[in-house]
Amino acid sequence: MTEIDQIKTRLKHSQQRSFPAYIREFGLELTVNRGVFSPQEFQAWRWLTENFPPVVGKSILEIGCGFGLPGLYLAKIGALSLLACDIDPKAVTNTLENAARNGIQNIEVIESDIFSDIPPDREFDYIFWNYPSTFAPDNYEYKDNLERGAIDPGYRLLSRFLSEGPEFLTASGCILLGFAGGARDDLLEEIIDANDLVCVLLASGTYPQVSRTYRMFSIRKSCCQGRSEDVDGQVAPSR
Repeated sequence: MTEIDQIKTRLKHSQQRSFPAYIREFGLELTVNRGVFSPQEFQAWRWLTENFPPVVGKSILEIGCGFGLPGLYLAKIGALSLLACDIDPKAVTNTLENAARNGIQNIEVIESDIFSDIPPDREFDYIFWNYPSTFAPDNYEYKDNLERGAIDPGYRLLSRFLSEGPEFLTASGCILLGFAGGARDDLLEEIIDANDLVCVLLASGTYPQVSRTYRMFSIRKSCCQGRSEDVDGQVAPSR
């Protein structure tokens, strides 16, 4: 079975649960609605939340918010503001519901295909994406929006993200990219070079009995490297 077949099987199984599902994570009471990327079958969100750099006073843009984590947690622990977006209106609705349920007010949630509907005058200290790093051929066609959360044909989405993202950063801001171990590092390097970017590995790790390695990279324009804040080795408070 290919990696794509494995991902599609996991996505199918993830929607065979009873919905809405109720979970408590990072001190938040959350629901997960049918049709939203499942936190039970895909655990990267948990590791990325645990290993996020300090956010107090920071403005954050989260791409692909899903059911709401880690963005809601970051807004809760001190981010100045959070703009969360997702291409799937079901995810937007789910995140808004979870924000209201937990009384989190320093958040906006909108429908957007990466940066397509982000106001062009907005700037952010962090732009974060738990990127769908499963590679597929250029001609791969999505079955549904769930597959958009796991598969990137030809890494076209990543190319868009890294070419457009720096324009939305503050002078000292950076892109924070969740990029799984075993993904196409060679293509990531090509896109980094093509856009004159600098990429630094902030953290990597696994969970017991989980084979996948999770990673977070800090990415910014090479001309900004010398005057940006150092986020290496700093993580947000644990639960």
